[in-house]
Amino acid sequence: MNLLPRSLRPRQALATVLWLLASVSPAWGQSRYAVGDLVDEFTLTDRTTGKPVRLSDFTGSIVFLEWFAHWCPFCVAAAPQVDDGIVDHYRNRGGNPAGIPVVHIALNLQADTQSRDRTATTAFIQRYGFDPVLQDTQRMLARRFADGGQPIFAIINGVTNSPNARPWELLDTLQNYGSTQSPIERFRAAIDRVQAAPAAGPSLRVSMDESLRPGVLRIDLDTEARAEFGVEVSEDLVRWVPHATLPKGARTLDVALGTIAETSRFIRLIQRP
Repeated sequence: MNLLPRSLRPRQALATVLWLLASVSPAWGQSRYAVGDLVDEFTLTDRTTGKPVRLSDFTGSIVFLEWFAHWCPFCVAAAPQVDDGIVDHYRNRGGNPAGIPVVHIALNLQADTQSRDRTATTAFIQRYGFDPVLQDTQRMLARRFADGGQPIFAIINGVTNSPNARPWELLDTLQNYGSTQSPIERFRAAIDRVQAAPAAGPSLRVSMDESLRPGVLRIDLDTEARAEFGVEVSEDLVRWVPHATLPKGARTLDVALGTIAETSRFIRLIQRP
C-alpha cells in the first residue's frame, strides 16, 4: 500500500527524505568524541595567514583547544583565566612536569562576513594574545566535541610515544565555562598526567684495535652514559651473562677478550636501576 499522497511525486519524496537526513545533524555519520577517544586528523585555516593548519603539525606537544566567539560572555570570562592559568603557567615552567610543551590553539566560531564582527573578533584576539587562531565558523570540528554553545575546550595528547597516553588521545573536554578557577585546575590535572617518552639509551659501537691494546675490545658510546650500565654477553641472544660495568658518565670501556668465551658473539648494554 502506498501511503504517500498522490500530490507527493517520487522525486519529491526522495527530496523530502534527503532533507530529513540532512536536518538531523551536519555532523551526521560522525560520532561525538569522548575522553579516551583518539581524535582524527583535521585541517583548519589560520585566520591570519590563510594557510591550512593540521592537528599533526603539533606532534610532540599537548594541544589545548579553545573555541570562542567574541560576543560570548562566558568566552570573555574564560579567556583571561586560560591565558594566565594555562598559557603563561606552562610557558613559564617549560611545559608540564615531564617537560612536554603545551600549545594553545584558539578556534573562532563567529563568521567574519560582517565588518563589525571582523573588527570585534580581531580585538578579542589581540586582547588575549591568541596565536594561532583557526577558523571553525561552520562548527564542523566543534560539533565533534559539544552539542553547541561556547566556549568549548579540548585537551589532546600529541606525544607519540608517551608511556601513559596514546597519540592524539582526548585527555579532557568541557563545554561552557563558569566564573571560578576550578576548570583551570581540572585542565592542569589532565595536562600534568601525561608522561614523556623514556629517554633513549646511548648508541653502542664496538671495535677491536690490536694496535691500541692487544686482546682488548673497546666499547664506545655516542654520548656520556646517563646511568650505570651493565655489559652482558651472549652466544644465542637468549641467555645473557653479566660481564663488566660501564660507569655513569663514561663514554669508553675496554673489555679484555680473554675473559669472554669464544662462543659469546653478542654484546649489549643494560641500564641498571
